[in-house]
Amino acid sequence: MAFAGFGLAATVGISGCGAGSDSAEGGSGSGSGESAGTPKEKVAAAFQNFENSSSAGFTLKLDSSTADIEKINTAQDSADKLTAQDKKEIAEVLKGKVTLNVTAPEGKTFADTTDSSAANSKDLLKDPAAFEAALKDSGSVAMSVVYGDSGLVDFATKDGVFYLRTDADKIAELADQNLSSATGMLGQLPPVIATPAEKLLGGEWVSLDMVKAVQVLDQQGLLDQLASADEGTAAGMAADPAAAQNLVRSLAASYDSDSQVTEVDGGYQVSVPVEKTTAAVKDDLVDLLGQDAATDLVKELNSSPTENVVFTVKVDDDKLTGLNLDLVQFLDKPVDDATFAVDLAIDPEASEVQVPSGATAIDIEGILNLIPADTLTSLGSEL
Repeated sequence: MAFAGFGLAATVGISGCGAGSDSAEGGSGSGSGESAGTPKEKVAAAFQNFENSSSAGFTLKLDSSTADIEKINTAQDSADKLTAQDKKEIAEVLKGKVTLNVTAPEGKTFADTTDSSAANSKDLLKDPAAFEAALKDSGSVAMSVVYGDSGLVDFATKDGVFYLRTDADKIAELADQNLSSATGMLGQLPPVIATPAEKLLGGEWVSLDMVKAVQVLDQQGLLDQLASADEGTAAGMAADPAAAQNLVRSLAASYDSDSQVTEVDGGYQVSVPVEKTTAAVKDDLVDLLGQDAATDLVKELNSSPTENVVFTVKVDDDKLTGLNLDLVQFLDKPVDDATFAVDLAIDPEASEVQVPSGATAIDIEGILNLIPADTLTSLGSEL
């Protein structure tokens, strides 16, 4: 629930780029005609500057300590206390982070990319040429899941090609597993599968050209079935950029009319009323997630013991540099002198994404050729 609240809070902040003015003390007036430079306007300007940029870096992590976790745990009722295993797992998560670099397509800003995405149809799978154009016009991304000083999983994508690398040995160690059984099976597999799997388990880059993959699926007659299977599902609706854009617009309106923004050390504190915000976006959540999932999410958010979601927007020289949401506020018994926060640091001057060279390509056509034609036909009919 707290992570859902963070997502909602972050999106409210991002949507604030269209917000109106407020009082210097952080009042909720919209379009009041007061002079620029109020806290809400400064937050809006920071998000607008972000949207006008074309490259950014993000670092997502939990901001806490084992001492703070113990303080929080001690204050809770016995039924809500963490077990020793819970505390151990949280301590391990505190050692990790996720880094993400994003670059908009050449000559475009993040705002341009959002606008073009909203204009695209959600049934691109029915049109391989349009799907290829969308992939190549989606910019580039590089992501790493880091534990301590180790990159457990590295992922990148550019021009429709996906790249993946893993530290399989470290992952197996953390999971208390042994890779010997997995590596021992590779010799029994066809080279078209065994070679990229061996590279991946050995910590090397592998790649998958999604443009070629879609072309192969189209040649095999599977693309139409995949597109049909996607329609009407929660995943299909979540992939609808127009629905996501409507959610952002609803959040922007709610932010403008209902949020309270005050200046704090290092940035601005934003307070958003939970029930008003969830009511404003409920219909959009249904379009995105489906009726059941949206209802569950709204119910979860509204059951929070706090009436307002409070988060910090960090700004430096009119540039957005981070978002921080302290999850302690969602507890039945908050602890004032302890922190357990989701922290998103933003580098507004990150360099453009660079993808790896020399990756071992996954031969999707070769893999599909291993499957008998009648099996592929049967699979397509089941989809």
